[in-house]
Amino acid sequence: MKTYRLHNCDRQHRSTRTFMECAIPRAAWVIGDGEYACIAWCRVATVILYRTLEAAQAGKAQIDSTGCGGRCQHRHEIVRVAL
Repeated sequence: MKTYRLHNCDRQHRSTRTFMECAIPRAAWVIGDGEYACIAWCRVATVILYRTLEAAQAGKAQIDSTGCGGRCQHRHEIVRVAL
């Protein structure tokens, strides 16, 4: 599993949400809270944050089976966010 530690500024982000908004500035949206992120890299990037790895895996399994939108390319991954 990848761990995201680097982002695009010199700030010390207080939440994983603001960190991911900085790390993936072109993401259409970042929602949720927690140290695990399910990122859909299809058409435009979207990020859902989860508190546990199990919840992130369940979220990824759902979008893997149903797709994340009309142009889903099934490019979804789970990463850990380290502040």
